[in-house]
Amino acid sequence: MWKVAVLGFLLGLQAQTMGPEARTTLHYNAVHHALVWNSPEAPTAGDKIEIVDLIGRRVAVLQPLPAEEGMLSLPALPEGLYYARWTTESGRIRAVRRFTVTR
Repeated sequence: MWKVAVLGFLLGLQAQTMGPEARTTLHYNAVHHALVWNSPEAPTAGDKIEIVDLIGRRVAVLQPLPAEEGMLSLPALPEGLYYARWTTESGRIRAVRRFTVTR
């Protein structure tokens, strides 16, 4: 049992010394009813952010602006749970975020 704890501790130290991983983040801003992103690399022309409802229906497709961070206003959405999925032109998923719309 102590071997597992020591191994976990050593792996944790190694992860800390490697530094934080830079990745694309998405979050919902309820005040502005918008998606906010921050990315280590600017979006390309083929990138898109799809808004999908809880049962998998695509309710909106947004084109992120060519900047490392920004905000996109969302269309009027009924109350509920949604997912924002950022994909590149090649189909790679850069970020997925769940958010709730309330009134």
